[in-house]
Amino acid sequence: MKFSHQWLQSYVSIAEEPARVGARLTAAGLPMDGIETRDGDAVYDFDIFTNRPDCMNHLGVAREYAALTEAPLRPPSVSIPAGGRPTREVASVSVEAPDLCARYAARCILGVRVGRSPDWLRRRLESIGQRAINSVVDATNFVLWELGHPLHPFDMDRLVGGRIIVRRARPGERLTTLDGVERTLTADMLVIADGTKAVALAGVMGGAASEIGASTTNVLLESAWFEPVPVRRAARALGLHTDASHRFERGADPEGVLTALDRAAQIIMEIAGGSVTTPALDVFPRPLPKRVIAVRPARARALLGLNLDDGAMRGALEALGFAVAPGRDGVWSVGVPSFRRDVEREADLIEEVARHRGYDAIPERLPVLPVEGGERGALDATIRAARRVLQSAGLSEAINYAMVEREDCVLFAAGVTAPVALTNPLQANAAFLRTSLLPGLLRNLAHNLNHGLASVHLFEIGTVFLPGSPLPEETPRLAFVQAGRGVPMHWSLPRRDADLFDAKGVAELLGDLLGVSPLAFTSDRIAFLEEARALSVTSEGQVLGVVGEIRRSLLERFGIDRAVFGGEIELLELDRRQGTVRRYRPLPRYPPVRRDLAIVTGPGTTFQAIEGTIRKHSALPIAEVQAFDLYRGAGVPQGCASLAVQIVFQHPERTLLAQEVQESIEAITGALRRELRVKLRGAEPE
Repeated sequence: MKFSHQWLQSYVSIAEEPARVGARLTAAGLPMDGIETRDGDAVYDFDIFTNRPDCMNHLGVAREYAALTEAPLRPPSVSIPAGGRPTREVASVSVEAPDLCARYAARCILGVRVGRSPDWLRRRLESIGQRAINSVVDATNFVLWELGHPLHPFDMDRLVGGRIIVRRARPGERLTTLDGVERTLTADMLVIADGTKAVALAGVMGGAASEIGASTTNVLLESAWFEPVPVRRAARALGLHTDASHRFERGADPEGVLTALDRAAQIIMEIAGGSVTTPALDVFPRPLPKRVIAVRPARARALLGLNLDDGAMRGALEALGFAVAPGRDGVWSVGVPSFRRDVEREADLIEEVARHRGYDAIPERLPVLPVEGGERGALDATIRAARRVLQSAGLSEAINYAMVEREDCVLFAAGVTAPVALTNPLQANAAFLRTSLLPGLLRNLAHNLNHGLASVHLFEIGTVFLPGSPLPEETPRLAFVQAGRGVPMHWSLPRRDADLFDAKGVAELLGDLLGVSPLAFTSDRIAFLEEARALSVTSEGQVLGVVGEIRRSLLERFGIDRAVFGGEIELLELDRRQGTVRRYRPLPRYPPVRRDLAIVTGPGTTFQAIEGTIRKHSALPIAEVQAFDLYRGAGVPQGCASLAVQIVFQHPERTLLAQEVQESIEAITGALRRELRVKLRGAEPE
């Protein structure tokens, strides 16, 4: 934002070089991006932060400099001659939307001669890159850059009945703005209207129908305070950004309305002639409350680490426009000026003291912190351990935003139809808080596959948000996806693609290394996983998460044309169950006995059910049950499968006898027939 050095000198004495002025203001929180020379004047380019609209004008910057140098501030003198025609005789103002317009003031200048502005005014505007238009418009722009309050002049003779009505736009109402574009308005936009039509978009831009021109002789001057959020929404919806909207969006000064109005009327009368009506029409339907903040000087010293005396702190605040009244017990009551909308609490006022003193004056000392209670919690340790496990399994970590589109929330979270919506989303496709980590990972996976990677294995640890009352439920989760070539990849190993057993192995490794094993995997129906490739992960009967193949119909939404496997685990449940004590068990001293079974299973029979039945009905200890072959085809009934299972018997204290092994095999095969309707194809001893 551009500021003229000579213009600043109108309000404060400056004896320093411009470079030193810029450095001083930069140290006080108004960073300077550069200085340029234009027609003998130094022009500053300051980066004014959005929370400091009070400094988006020359008087505001001069106030900051005056406070830093203890120089007197010289605000412009404002005076309107008495005896003018009563304003109410020629104009009227009514505010029909007080929730959007807290204050609206107007006065008229009658008999003006619109023409070229005097050289001093043109030089002021052109020095900061503003284009001179005509005497009336230039006067309002000058006051904008002098005091920071936007104004708008209307050709009063083109206002029906001389009326000003501040109201909401009617749905579909049209307005041709000063840039010559006809715009369609909505009911949530605020307009300035006359007796029949909208003549300006409040806080954003005026209308062409009431524009000041060479034939204008009577001017109605507007000065108002509009709610910031509706102004920003209207400007964004219509694709507009003006000097006025830039300031109203950030919060103008409600108490500066009349000062700016009178200052502009005074300048117009001086350079364009005419007479000013009195008094101003000031409709103030919703006065904004005055703000008073309690400040403890002792707290300021402790927070800043500076031994400042009370007088220095009070002087700094008063120089910036704050009213300080000492109270009981060493607590001050500080009145906040209306132009400082950013100051809301004690810490803000302490920051003002620090700015005035200079941030570089704060000593560089490491704080002394208590050791007790500073350690990380158990969940943090679980998260760090889980991250190491997944990295050791060959997965790379991804980090995604928590804001997603609605479809991502409902497709990957069963039963969620109303995900948590953001009140003011930055973009339409990020208007809800995620209910699952998988959509973000799938987008990461698609991006990497599209860039030619043959293998993509990713994980993420983050928070999901589920609907709750009164606040959403925030749950930490872990999720992973795998596609392309399986791991490990090595020249000595055959090439293969990732499959369900890779995903299951990740979950098993996680449980094993975190001490939550053995995990149980149960075939389940999960909306976003393929049927017969969807598993619920449980421990001691409690569901920890899911593992399986992502449904192909969902992958099309992400532009993925190959199989993807993955899972999602609840970290809180994992944390509650981790830490199982590992006990030493000596190597077996007695040899195992292996027996193979070839069985025909019907549709829907899972290996988990087969293994459970085998272990339940064996009279001997079983070390392992493993499926080593699966066949479908000739000789096997339609819809069935031939499964080869190896059972390993091993007793810790003696050698097993062939007869007792055979008795266990017979008990097992009988149970398989009865409970699972499994047909035995043969049992050959090893």
